[in-house]
Order: sequence, then C-alpha cells, then structure tokens
Amino acid sequence: MLLFFAALTLLGCSADKSLVLEKQTLSTDTTWSGTIIVKGDIVVPKGVTLTVLPGTVVRFERIDKDSPGNMFGADSPWYPEAEIIVYGRIIAQGTPQKNIVFTSNMRDARPADWGAINLLGSRDSVIQYCKIYCAYNGVHGHSSTAVVTNNEFAKNGVAISFKREDAPDGSYSGEARMVILNNKIRNNKGGINLRRASAVIAYNDISDNGFFGVWVNETSDAQIRYNTITGNVKGLYFYDIPKTRVSFNNIHDNKEYNVALAETQTADIDASGNYWGTINSQKIAETIFDRRRDAEVAEVKFEPVSKRPVEGAGAR
Repeated sequence: MLLFFAALTLLGCSADKSLVLEKQTLSTDTTWSGTIIVKGDIVVPKGVTLTVLPGTVVRFERIDKDSPGNMFGADSPWYPEAEIIVYGRIIAQGTPQKNIVFTSNMRDARPADWGAINLLGSRDSVIQYCKIYCAYNGVHGHSSTAVVTNNEFAKNGVAISFKREDAPDGSYSGEARMVILNNKIRNNKGGINLRRASAVIAYNDISDNGFFGVWVNETSDAQIRYNTITGNVKGLYFYDIPKTRVSFNNIHDNKEYNVALAETQTADIDASGNYWGTINSQKIAETIFDRRRDAEVAEVKFEPVSKRPVEGAGAR
C-alpha cells in the first residue's frame, strides 16, 4: 500500500487527487492530474516535459513580488505572481468533455492573480481544451513555438502574448511562432498580442476585450482569417509591420475602431473580403483609423467587402 501512495506522488498527484506545490524546479518529466494548488513558481527546465491530464484543475495562490514563492528576485524580468515557467515543454491537452482549468485559488479572484503559462525558448508546447482565467498573461512566450487551440480565455490581463526576444544570458533564443485556432477570447483586458513574431490566428471568437482584440507590432507576420472580432475597444491594431492580409473575418461593432494603425505603420494593410456589419463604404471607413484620418500613416484597403457575415468564422 505504501508503494501505491508513493507511485501516485511521483505522478504529481495524491490519492485524493489533490496536491499543494511550493516553488520548485522539476527534475524529470512530470504529470499533473486532479486538483493542483500552486503556491509559487514552477520551473520546467530544458529537456523536461510537464504533462497536464484532461480534467485537471490548477489553482494559483496570489503572491506578490516579495513572496518567498518567487523563484527569481524582485528585479527579475519574470512575473512577480506565481507562474509556470517553461524552458522545456508543456503538454496541457484536455478534451471537449474534460477541459483543463488554470485559474486563481482566491475567493475574490481577479485578473493577474497569477502570472502566466510562460514559455521561454520552449518548442512545440500544446495548450488545448483549457480554460484559462485570472492570469496576468494567460499564455505568454519569448522565442517559443506553441499550438494554442480550442481554449477559453477570460478575466486575464492579456489572453495570449508572445514575442521574439532572446535572453541576455543565452538561456533561450530562436523564432517566436504560434498557431492560435478556435479559441474563445472574451472579457480580458487584451486579446492577442504578438511582437517580432509570426502566427496563424484563425477561427477564434475575439470579443469584448478592453484595449484590443488583436495587436500586431514590430515586423511581425500574422495570418488573420475566419475570426469574429467584435465588442473590443480596438478590434485590430497594427504597429510597424510589413504588408499583412486580413481576410474572411467578421469585424464589426468594436467600440473605438474596428481597425487602427499606429503612427509608425507605413505599409498598407490588405483587409479586403471581410464583413464589417455594413456594406456602406463611408460607414466602414468611419470605423477605421488610417490615412483618411492621419496623412502620415498607411491605409487600410478594405474593399471589396463581404456583403454578408462570413460563414464559418469564429470559434466552433
């Protein structure tokens, strides 16, 4: 019997499917299941894989920058909140019937109660059929590659953010690329942000986020198609990127602008073939901030437009 309980502990769970984790660095491949209470940073080093099984609930305690639960000091670049720091790989692959949940463990849960699933030079991580709530950044990546599909993000600071940024100490480097498909990204302060990175962003419902739905900046390359982008402050925001195609989306009823270009955006944006809630060109132009409002920025070329909502766009 003692051997049975010891085996469960090695698998990252206990007999009652509940486990409390203080800050630690994993030394071998690890599997989580049941209910996991995280009270400090969990580091997944290079060569190690953290697997989270379907139906697992991961709850993070709220800590601050001076907490002993932080693996790194207050002056480090990582989040001061508890987080999962992945140099190796994370496979959090739920199912439609058994989602994985990452959320706060606080009664008064709020955005930024915990840091992020933070990918640092990670390669080929998978986040699928998860519910991710109350993080600073739900999924965050530096010079990492990942597939993020069929998830629900809500009440986070930013749902998904990633960038090409090599570590000064050489601990990670390389391309930044994500495939972001079929997610419900709603009621976060920000939706998706990429910087010096590439992405396929398709079949997502990106709605009712503060600040932005999708923000693409600094020479990033994003394929943005078959999404529903509505109810955000800015639906799409472009900052200093090459020519980009935005097509077959339903983009309408965003609060400030459906599309906005920053002053450093000098390349035109091809946004033809989208549905804008109307086919009236003048009304569509009124929902776009580009050369028509500021002669020093580029133009959003939105014609021809789709005359009806794009069939199949949005999360399924």
